Amino acid sequence: MTLLGRCLIAAALVATTAGRVTAQSSDEFFNSDTLQRLELWMNSSDWSKLKAAFQENTYYPADVTWNGQTVRNVGIRSRGLGSRSGTKPGLRVDFDRYSTSQTFLGLKSLVLDNLTQDHSGVRETVAMRFFARMGIPAPRETHTRLYVNGTYAGLYALVESVDKTMMGRVFGSIGEDVQNDGYLFEYNYVIGSPWRFEYSGADLAAYKLRFDIKTNDRKGDATIWGPIEELTRLVNDTASASFEGTVGAALDLPAFVRYVAVQNFIAQNDGFNGYDGMNNFYFYRLENSTRHVFIAWDEDNAFLSPDYPITTRLDDNVLTRKTLQVPGFSSQYLNVLLEASSSASDWMQAETERQLSMIAAAMQEDTLKPYSNAEHAAARDTMLAFAPARISFVQCEVAKTVATPRPAGCPASAGQ
Repeated sequence: MTLLGRCLIAAALVATTAGRVTAQSSDEFFNSDTLQRLELWMNSSDWSKLKAAFQENTYYPADVTWNGQTVRNVGIRSRGLGSRSGTKPGLRVDFDRYSTSQTFLGLKSLVLDNLTQDHSGVRETVAMRFFARMGIPAPRETHTRLYVNGTYAGLYALVESVDKTMMGRVFGSIGEDVQNDGYLFEYNYVIGSPWRFEYSGADLAAYKLRFDIKTNDRKGDATIWGPIEELTRLVNDTASASFEGTVGAALDLPAFVRYVAVQNFIAQNDGFNGYDGMNNFYFYRLENSTRHVFIAWDEDNAFLSPDYPITTRLDDNVLTRKTLQVPGFSSQYLNVLLEASSSASDWMQAETERQLSMIAAAMQEDTLKPYSNAEHAAARDTMLAFAPARISFVQCEVAKTVATPRPAGCPASAGQ
């Protein structure tokens, strides 16, 4: 073969490869069937500073490489609440930190969850896939090996940021109008001040403290937080007979019931009806609408126990209690629990097994995780046992609640 021929073939191969690279998408990036490999390249002194000052939100410049593509000059910082670590930092990656127009696969940012609070490594990722399976807005997630300057930095969960890009993916378009220009809030858990949707008065400062605005943040306070104050007041003041019609104009109540029912099914102890008040969710006021919806977030404390009661703290939270006092919504809550049981029965244990198998080697080789391989193995076994036990428990408890014949295997007291 001539030199010219070899050059032409090489050029064709390069062009083909380049075509594949540019054709890659965020769906491939978050493909939950693939253990990804993500590389960060940054000044070693900056990496040391980030770990030393892990409680701070200082950004540092870095390059990110995935699957043959490199995006340069992104911003990274430490992130998390109880999961913050100077040994294995949780990270936020902002592709547009230093260049507002820069994106990667259409993403403006992403989260690298360090899995320090999840000895199994899969609670968060299984939970989010189940939320999506049940039709609840949730970020895409998968696992990745993370390398920093060529050195393995551990197993992480790769998490889609809840932002305008995700809102467009979840809520789609009406004609050519992408429905991502509403008001997006991240709920801010205030340590020592649990909140359960009690009315906090007309002063918007109380709502600004708890609902951190992420979009349309240049609007006036009354425009941003006024509807949340009004919703809270309506929830607290509206009688049961008119609750659905009055509050339903400001909150998608069927979607809310679905959200709390599925969150109960996966035994999330630190969620909307959490042990110390509300926690771990986003709140979105739909574009050109007065209605709000809840978005799942941070489920790594789910799967607490298969016998987690199906009525756990339902009366503690004002919104949950008053919504479920409406007969149609109390029935919906129980029906969604049964629907979740049915959906999980042919999926959850297999999905858990698949994810655990996929991450096994990466978890074993992660020397920076704050738990031993033996502790991971125990958590793995607990996760594998959860689904069948939870399905049986929930079905029996629902039968007992509505006084229907109990399914096979229920205790004698659970349903008649």
